[in-house]
Amino acid sequence: MEKIELKNLESDYKKIDIYCIFSYFIICAFIGWIFETMAVLIQTGHLTDRGLLFIQKNFSYYFPFLKSVPFIRNVPLVWGLPIIEIYGLGGIIIAFLFRKLKNKPIILYFAGMIMMTLFELLASYFCDYVLHRTYWDYSKDFLNFQGRICLRSSLAWGLLSVFTVKFLMSKLELIYAEERRIKHFKTIISIFITYTFICVFFKIIYF
Repeated sequence: MEKIELKNLESDYKKIDIYCIFSYFIICAFIGWIFETMAVLIQTGHLTDRGLLFIQKNFSYYFPFLKSVPFIRNVPLVWGLPIIEIYGLGGIIIAFLFRKLKNKPIILYFAGMIMMTLFELLASYFCDYVLHRTYWDYSKDFLNFQGRICLRSSLAWGLLSVFTVKFLMSKLELIYAEERRIKHFKTIISIFITYTFICVFFKIIYF
């Protein structure tokens, strides 16, 4: 029995490559961006630029000749990607670390809650001490630790773990299977990966 499970596990991981991981990262990060953007919009009433989506000055600031063009001159320059990196990384960890717990939702919930809370804590330290940035602050939340993690966030990570493994994984696999049929798939993904790194670099340097 153990040998069969080990073979299945090895078979699963042989299917994983950089293109598969990046596809999962983008989809999970995009879902996270939608979730967080909507949550902030409901709380504050304002649409904010989050993650790797950058809303900058109006077009007319960069292209003065557009000042005389109605409508366009006051439109902000928007570029980047509508994704939030921590959700993408978290989605990859959940998808590949907990996939064998698909039929054990209670264990999956608590395992995801604990592991992903630790991940969020380490990510917070990395942002603070390496990037010298603070991207989230739970100081006002109930049962928080240094504003880095909190009970609400931990409970949410547990739910996201169950949702990802039980429902999202099968959809991601279908999407990835369809993506691989696209002509020049690897070239397109490679360009997309490069552009993502450019966005990350821009965020670290300028934000």
